[in-house]
Amino acid sequence: MRSRIRSLAVAYSVVLVAANIYLYNYAAFFAIFHPTSTIRFNLYGDPQIEGDAKLSREPATGKYDLLVNDYYQHHVYKATIAAFCPHYVVTMGDIFSSQWVSKDEYNRRLQRFRWISHQIDSSNRPTRSNHIYYYMAGNHDIGYGEETEAYHINRFASNFGPLNTEWLTRVDGKLHRFAILNAMNLDKTRHAEYRAQAWSFVKHLAAERQQNPEIPLILFSHIPLHKQADACTAAAGTRYLDGFVEYQDYLSPTTSAYLLHCLAPVFVLSGHDHDGCRAAHTVKADAGYGIALGNSGKLLRLSKDLCGMSPEDLDNYQASIEAFAHQTVAPATGFNGTAGTSTWDTLEVTVRSVMGAYGGAAGVFDIEKSRRGLSPPGRHARAQGTAVTATAGGYEYRYREIQLGNHLVVRVLLVADAVGLLVVPALLLLLS
Repeated sequence: MRSRIRSLAVAYSVVLVAANIYLYNYAAFFAIFHPTSTIRFNLYGDPQIEGDAKLSREPATGKYDLLVNDYYQHHVYKATIAAFCPHYVVTMGDIFSSQWVSKDEYNRRLQRFRWISHQIDSSNRPTRSNHIYYYMAGNHDIGYGEETEAYHINRFASNFGPLNTEWLTRVDGKLHRFAILNAMNLDKTRHAEYRAQAWSFVKHLAAERQQNPEIPLILFSHIPLHKQADACTAAAGTRYLDGFVEYQDYLSPTTSAYLLHCLAPVFVLSGHDHDGCRAAHTVKADAGYGIALGNSGKLLRLSKDLCGMSPEDLDNYQASIEAFAHQTVAPATGFNGTAGTSTWDTLEVTVRSVMGAYGGAAGVFDIEKSRRGLSPPGRHARAQGTAVTATAGGYEYRYREIQLGNHLVVRVLLVADAVGLLVVPALLLLLS
């Protein structure tokens, strides 16, 4: 009997050691066979860091949960950054769980997030890094269009940078444009100036695309583009309060049609939907017809008219533009765990949440000149599981999802570690 118990204790210890080796080195294991690239992004979806409200709701366990969640997400950021050595680290919005927190609580969460995202160490000293951090504004950061206020905008901008920003990077000799878009105020917004600022940036990108169509655009948007209900896990639900957006799963069909037609991004990287998704959008190059704009007597044609419209025009002629979008934008093709090849115009990846309930996911997005020579005409994509590889214009765009594992499994392992450290040695000592 003693021999069997001793054998079980040793086996328990061996399994525990193996599990801990994986836990602390999981990202390095994933990175072993990951191909090199010219430009790499690490992407982290919707951390939604909680705080005082959780402590009030759960006085007995709230502090423990916050501590475990902070260490869990910190491990995901730190391990994947160390393993994949990105040039850019992008948090995809919804950094905190609510935009309605006090100044003091906001600053406490801000300090915690800087540690979680591996910008400072436990002594609040900046960490050494060779990458650049970018942040997107989500609905839990500045609110939907109905609720965005000046202090939401100013507080986010002062701590995380501008809501709309762009930069150019040369990838193996060819310029690529990267743009982070304030998606929260693209659709109907109570304060018109915030919507005007968002659309001014969109118009700028549209003008750049028209002047320099040879420069590929990679677009970052917290809210995904519009899709039919079966393309991803979330249905396209939108609610309005006093005519302004109170909640939305996707951008409106009119806004999505504008972005696809007038910005023509090669890739869209979004957040918001915690489950993650991959979808291909196909746009007809020339509709060859016009659609009546309400009772105006005018006809809507492709880029000639649509790309010159103001947000107010998009609202006023919403029904006509939605009909136009239906005719010129094919239903999105989902890539959810199904291997396949698709011809597409814009490929969209919604990054799965880094939260523990979603496996502590991190996205790795690579760009490089295709090693297979010239790409076939058009744009092509293939998917295997959660990984997507796309080719366009002689360049390869790759997205891969890395998961640590559900936080409950990690918590069980921590308990098992405690048992292994305290109980097993004592048991072996008694049996010796």
